[in-house]
Amino acid sequence: MLLSCWLGAVLRFRGLFANTFHADEALFATWARLIAVWRDPLLLTQAVDKPPLLFYLQALFYPLFGPVEFAARLPSWIASLLLIPLTAQLARRLTGDRAAAVVAAFLVAVAPLAVQFSATAFSDAPLTLWLMAALYVAARPHSSPDRAGPWPWAAGLLFGLALATKYQALLFAPLLVAMAWLAGWRGAAWRRGLAGFVVVVGLLLLWQALRPAAGGLVGLQWANIGGIRPVRSWELWPRLAQMGWLWRLTWGWPLLALSAAALTGFAARRRLMPVEAGLLLFVVAYLALHWLWAVPVWDRYLLPILPLIAILIGRGLSVLWSAFCGLRSVVCGRRSRQFVFAALAVLALAHLPIAAAARAGRYPIGGQPTADGGAARAAEALKDAPYGTVLYDHWYSWHWRYQLFDGRVYVSWFPHADALLADLAAFGGVGPLRAIALPASAAARPVVRRLAESGYRLEPLPGQDGTAGVIIYRIGH
Repeated sequence: MLLSCWLGAVLRFRGLFANTFHADEALFATWARLIAVWRDPLLLTQAVDKPPLLFYLQALFYPLFGPVEFAARLPSWIASLLLIPLTAQLARRLTGDRAAAVVAAFLVAVAPLAVQFSATAFSDAPLTLWLMAALYVAARPHSSPDRAGPWPWAAGLLFGLALATKYQALLFAPLLVAMAWLAGWRGAAWRRGLAGFVVVVGLLLLWQALRPAAGGLVGLQWANIGGIRPVRSWELWPRLAQMGWLWRLTWGWPLLALSAAALTGFAARRRLMPVEAGLLLFVVAYLALHWLWAVPVWDRYLLPILPLIAILIGRGLSVLWSAFCGLRSVVCGRRSRQFVFAALAVLALAHLPIAAAARAGRYPIGGQPTADGGAARAAEALKDAPYGTVLYDHWYSWHWRYQLFDGRVYVSWFPHADALLADLAAFGGVGPLRAIALPASAAARPVVRRLAESGYRLEPLPGQDGTAGVIIYRIGH
């Protein structure tokens, strides 16, 4: 267990300082800084479409470390580290199998998806931690409702914290209810659990009531994703192929081989325990829902079920080992244990390059050093720009909101080239500097062409990396 925790920390530490912000991360970090400096503690001026717990957790770290990006990543990073031993404890409580617990913790420690989502400003790692903690507390066996004590209340509170982090937590309600029922919850325990949940929901509703002009959270999120509908028939196979590709990146081929061996173990036994059946049924239903409903096929949606799958893999391997011992008709002795340790060592060595690549953020999942396309470095060119400077942008507005948070630059978003030209025609001669941020790709060519046709010239601001993904130009006439 200690080895898994140490390995998980080693794999996760580099990304805390090496990664850059994805656009969504920059937006979340901006909201956190607005809270931290008390400029807008209730986010009244922001169209917030997510529950706010993550942003307030991030805001706690900015006074401690200053305006650095890793401050916004610390809640997810800490949650990812705590998830490793928590997964082991949850596996032990659900299955009673120490071997399954050790394997599950190891898988969570080295899985590329868990590694690359650890050092991010996304809400998915804290969400996963709250959910697994709620399951762990809810699965505590109770001999009678009167002896349940505060544990049902704590389980409800933890599930409420998950909901206050991300609304997708509601998808885990059936699993939480099933695990609580298997643990012996009855009338009094259910009431205590609901009471703990209502405490957090009440605070969430109070927060929203204090900012009525900002719009409803659910309504904004629904509008941003365009609603939910069943997938069309022609979308089925492309979505399944995309999920399969993400699944391969999530684990890497050595861990996928382990999952195949785990399935063999369950097949050999031909009978599932109630807890195993519940976990397997939930995972299948969760994946089917994300396949058959037209929600985006995103890597982050796989993270909350990763510990559950790790527990199932650990349990399946333990069952397979027991079946192997039974076939030998002898007690598994020293030689057999040496064989298992040798096999695991070979598998770990095979997974080492994959884990190292995930540590460096080389997979197109989770956090990456190149996620912002060079926006953070480009913003350095405007750090000393005087008041009245205008930066026109179409692609990186959320990045500029964070990178120029304390700057004197006004960021003007334009929807298309005609809107940009109209603004320049009206205000082009006003202020010390008119600049534009353009990606170093073919996407910027139509805008560059229209500016040239209208008599404007573009000059890169000094001090920029010419090979970066985004470059800021001075607009001259």
